[in-house]
This record gives sequence, structure tokens and C-alpha cells, in this order.
Amino acid sequence: MGLLSSVKKRFIIQFVGVALLENSCKVYVKKIKNSKVTYRAKKSFDIKSKDQLSSEVINYLNALQQEHEQTYVALFLNTLGQGVIAGCNTGAYEKFGVDKKNVKSICIDKEFTIYASLIDIQWVDKIFQKVGLDFIFSPFLILNNFAKKEIDNDEVKLYILNTHNGLTIMIKQGKKLLYGSFFNIAKEENLLHEDFENVDNSSDINLEDELFEEFDDEGDSDLEEMQDLDDGSEFDDEELQSRLSQQDARLVKYLDASLKEFYYSDLYDSAFISKAKIYDDAGMNEEVIRHIENELLLDTSAENINILDFVLEISEEEVLSHA
Repeated sequence: MGLLSSVKKRFIIQFVGVALLENSCKVYVKKIKNSKVTYRAKKSFDIKSKDQLSSEVINYLNALQQEHEQTYVALFLNTLGQGVIAGCNTGAYEKFGVDKKNVKSICIDKEFTIYASLIDIQWVDKIFQKVGLDFIFSPFLILNNFAKKEIDNDEVKLYILNTHNGLTIMIKQGKKLLYGSFFNIAKEENLLHEDFENVDNSSDINLEDELFEEFDDEGDSDLEEMQDLDDGSEFDDEELQSRLSQQDARLVKYLDASLKEFYYSDLYDSAFISKAKIYDDAGMNEEVIRHIENELLLDTSAENINILDFVLEISEEEVLSHA
């Protein structure tokens, strides 16, 4: 154990996790001394807009930092200008049309790249200029940490992180990333760069033939399931829609469109998804889960989580690993 580690253990280390929603700001606080949690607290503040912290939030965060010198403030990033791409080399950026000069990025496990636009980073810096930030955590980083605990073979699985105003999607085959998307489900946004709700039927057939040509006769049922996805996953069930909030309806629409993009775009190494795992921070409507199970034909399981708990956990790992 280094000298710095020994000194840090004697003092209280405070971690503060922040999540900005459309009209509220959630804050979680955890204090650690001698490797033990001595204090936990959570607060929620009403704000006029996520584009501006209220004076109440600013004063609270600054008071926390004044209370303990070793305080680390971490933000859960839920802005639209972010994404994830397979690979870490220059070719990966070019393939997916990402301008490397205009994003802040990091390679994860030498497998894929998480990025956020410089515009979003500047937006965050402006909002927190009176408070300061030590960490900014991508939802893809958190979802990948969850996914690591689920991987036990080369199954292709859909991982979903559902937060109060964001939908994060990752499709992985074992450790390999195949697809990823993030959407703001608190308000209507453009679905995707291409409209995969209006895919030409003739091109669908060619893509399906190419995708499933490797399947033998025993895999015919899988092919039929994928055709059902194409025919039935459009969100046009008025009865179902009437049972969902607008936000739930957007979640279903964005999820369906993402799966179409994954299966039909040449950008991705498409493979049949066998299972779905949901990490739910916002209380997902059971109708949405049934839609995933019955319409998308995926073996689905869900786990309730608190996103800021994991923001604090990752912050702690980051700080103590460099002690």
C-alpha cells in the first residue's frame, strides 16, 4: 500500500453523483472512511430546465465540497450527442461517420469507443462552471459494466438501460460490441440517421437471405421469428398505445427502430438476438416488457437498479484505483 493510499484511508472521502432530468436534478452522496461507508443521502431538486442549475442546487453542491476536501462530483451524462462504436482505431470513426475532431472519446477494453460531442461537453462545463466536475460518466460505460456480469458465452444479447429520460441500448456477442444507441425518451426526437421504419421490402428480403443463409433447417424457427419482428414490431397497436404513457410509447418506438437498424444496416455485424436484459432505473411499464417478450420474441429479464448508486461506485473505483 502506498503512502497516499494510507493517508486517504484516514480521512473521509465524499462522492457526489448528479443526474440532470428535464425539470429536476437528483443528487446522491456517499462518504467513506477506512474503506467503510459512513454516510449516504439523496436529494431531488426542482429546476426550470436541465440547461441551468438552480441556485439551490449550486449552493448545495458547493456546501458539500466545502465540508470535505476530498470530494468528487460525478455527472451521469444523458445528452443526445453521444454514442458508442465498435473498435478503437481511426477506421472505426470513419465507418460510422463520426468526426474524431469534434468528439471526446475513450477506448473501452480495447473493444469499442464511447464518445460525446464537444458541444455536449461544453454544455456540461457551462452548466457546472460554478460547481465544478471531477467525472462525467457515459450511460454506455455503466451499461457495459452491467453486461460484463452477464457474459458467460458467445450468446448475442440485447442490453437495455432505462433511466428517467434516457434509453441506452447495447447489443453484444460475448464481450464483442455489435451495436449501441442512446435516445432521449422524455421528448420526441429524430429516431435514427436513417428511417428504418420504412425499409423497402425488396431490400429486406435480400438482407434477410444474406443474414440467415448460414442457418440450417433447425434454425427455420429463428428466421420466422425475425420475419415476425419485421411484420409486427411497428408500434401501431392502438390498444397497447392507449395503455402507455407518451414516454413509454417513445421507448417502444426507438427500441423497435434500433433493432431494425441493427438487423438491416450494412454497418453492423448482424446476428440473431437470443435474449434481452433490462436494467431499470425508472420503473418500466410491464406492457413494454411484454412487448419485448411477445412482439420482439426475446427471452427477457429485468433488474431494478439505481443509476446514481453505480455512478458513485464507478467514481469510488476510479479514485481508489489511482491512490
